Amino acid sequence: MIRYKTALIGFGRIAAGYADDPSTARCYSYATHAQVLRDHPAFDWLAVVDPSAEARAAASSRWGVPVTVPSLDELPNAAAIEVVVIATPPEARAGLLDRLPSLRAVLVEKPLGVDLAAATAFVEECNKRGIAGAVNFPRRYDPELMLLANGGLVESIGRPQVVFGTYGNGLRNNGSHLIDLVSMLLGPVVDAHPVLEGRCFAEGPIAGDSNFPFNIILQNDLVAAIQPLAFSAYREVSLDIWGERGRMQFLHESLTLLNTPVADNRQLAGARELLYEASTQRSSGLGRALYLAYDNLAAVLRGDANLLCPLENGLSTMRIVENLMMHGKKRVT
Repeated sequence: MIRYKTALIGFGRIAAGYADDPSTARCYSYATHAQVLRDHPAFDWLAVVDPSAEARAAASSRWGVPVTVPSLDELPNAAAIEVVVIATPPEARAGLLDRLPSLRAVLVEKPLGVDLAAATAFVEECNKRGIAGAVNFPRRYDPELMLLANGGLVESIGRPQVVFGTYGNGLRNNGSHLIDLVSMLLGPVVDAHPVLEGRCFAEGPIAGDSNFPFNIILQNDLVAAIQPLAFSAYREVSLDIWGERGRMQFLHESLTLLNTPVADNRQLAGARELLYEASTQRSSGLGRALYLAYDNLAAVLRGDANLLCPLENGLSTMRIVENLMMHGKKRVT
């Protein structure tokens, strides 16, 4: 098998830190880029770039990375790198592509840039250079969710009638994952509007981010009503779709799928109802989705597949998020 020379830029939580969380380990066989790069046969993990001496020491001692440097300018094998995984904050990405002349592919954490202009420039530069670019929206790589997106949802519960969702820890953070999931399952987003009367609060890892309610306008007059949760109380990024023949809930941040069928109504002849006592629960494939993102990227580099979540997908989601942020500015409580 061809092995692609790979560098990991940024060595924080999604890069490696979540591997130390025992609760995460129970749900995710691959929660971090480090775990995938350690195991995946298509990627030759040559380097980590991170300004933190502690992070570099962990990359070397725990993960066996041969080269660890504080900046790309100090990367001795930069000219040989074919794949780069970008797990830095968006402000740390300026000029990154210019330092990697042999780059063939990137796997990027969202958001793609500090603002929409920077993100657009990044995508355009990748396209100009013929670099295959993928975004880590992990639900896009989950086989269970992919089946639902490709007709399985309507087959299971019928045409969607009503959609609700929750998110927290920032619109630019988890909110973007929820918006992308809505688009994946229910089709292109036509528009999105903040609910200005709703509660707005600051919480999340991205500077300047916010949490407020909003509506996603989809095709066929379908509207997804989204509400924020304070993760200081508890976490959940959920989606609740009421179809004509049943109801499907995406719970525990899409780790759990709950399907409720319809039956004859217990109190009115000739009517129907959701039969909650017959609900069935199953696990999604999200625990291995990050590994499958690398599978997809390797297949693209071999010429055997198309990108499941290209940069343009991340850019379109970011446009929706930034439009919501611009029109949803209000006093943070």
